Amino acid sequence: MEKETINWLQLVKYLNNPQDTALEQQVRQWAAASPENEATLLQVQQLWQLSPDLKILDQLDTKNAIARLQEALPEDETVHHLPARRYHWFRVAAVIIPIVAAASWFFYHSGTVTYKEKATLAAIDSLLLPDQSRVYLDKNSRVRYPERMQKNRTVIMEQGTAYFDVATQTATPFVVKIGQSSITVLGTTFNIHLENYRIGVTVKTGKIRFASGHTNAPETILSAGEGLHFDPATGSLEQYNAINSNADAWITHELVFVDAPLSEVCKKVEALYQVKINLRGKIPVKKLNATFKNNKLEEVLEVLQATYPITVVHRNREITITGR
Repeated sequence: MEKETINWLQLVKYLNNPQDTALEQQVRQWAAASPENEATLLQVQQLWQLSPDLKILDQLDTKNAIARLQEALPEDETVHHLPARRYHWFRVAAVIIPIVAAASWFFYHSGTVTYKEKATLAAIDSLLLPDQSRVYLDKNSRVRYPERMQKNRTVIMEQGTAYFDVATQTATPFVVKIGQSSITVLGTTFNIHLENYRIGVTVKTGKIRFASGHTNAPETILSAGEGLHFDPATGSLEQYNAINSNADAWITHELVFVDAPLSEVCKKVEALYQVKINLRGKIPVKKLNATFKNNKLEEVLEVLQATYPITVVHRNREITITGR
């Protein structure tokens, strides 16, 4: 991408249509070509995040704005003679006005999609999407979604963990994008965990199609009770039986175990109840088959003690389980 006026429109299209992987790759390659390009892309992204609140766009005469900028720019392209403050103003104006002009043209002539953002900090929250799908966000999670979803049902997963309960709508598939990867569904419930760019997906009901975004990599179909781990850095993908993963327990408050070893049970109990469990002595080999739904921690420990030859000591947030 060379620095031409049309490329501001390409950047606007990229920000407004993140599911266009070909355009995304083109922009990323251009940004990686030089530190200047990377800095420009960052400026555009920051301005774009503020753009929904800029009511001035409704009255902006973009043609005259660009004309005034061209008149203000010096004929001599040498910049070291300009005062620092004036040069800084030119740089800011040169970035902002083409973006505003492109955004104004793009919004009013292309009928493009406007994305909104939902983020959580220290508490779990939920979001009802315009298509009546519901997204549950764990702590420190963030997604972007279309303001209207009649023709576009693409949600951008940017951070954290989210549980999706997708409304069935056969006409338009529901898509979740995570970086270069994507998940396509028609109606299902599934969980996504994003950590250090690594993606974890488990399906509770229905079926999804996972596309890693890597060249020549086949798509993966996951049904209920299946999961996968994908590392974009290496391209490695691991598919597994997710019946005992309980990845969505943070929102469902349900633990399901099918022939699960005690060590695995303890890890899931630790994660859900935010405690530390120490296993000592002879660990029983017997597998657990049980379902806990909205149970108190003490109730879960009582079931474990009745099932296995163990003693359980519970002090504050630490539990010691000793095999007999």
